[in-house]
Amino acid sequence: MAAILDPVGVDEARLKAERAADADVLSSLRGNGDCASAVRSIDLRFVGSTSGVSEFSARSADLGFTVIQSVQTPDGETAIDLSVQSDAMPSTIDRLTVNALKIETRFNLRYNGWGTVATKC
Repeated sequence: MAAILDPVGVDEARLKAERAADADVLSSLRGNGDCASAVRSIDLRFVGSTSGVSEFSARSADLGFTVIQSVQTPDGETAIDLSVQSDAMPSTIDRLTVNALKIETRFNLRYNGWGTVATKC
């Protein structure tokens, strides 16, 4: 990830909650026969102001993401969906989550989680 996120800290309570959610998703993937070491598309969503989403969108490639789409939510916020090519090893997902929380803080957005499909080796 780009140096833009290096000085950004994360809330430890929030990180703990996200790690618990990640463990549930990883368990579900394993239960569906996932090969965690297989590289695949992992999708993430952030929600916030149009300006925050625009700023993040402009920097997303520097952070290793590809923008899928930006959409208006029913409550007037803007959501941005992105993807990254990655394995789903627990350590990789943990780094992704830490960086997502840093992105949330840096761009004043709300991280709305990640998802992927079970992938065979």
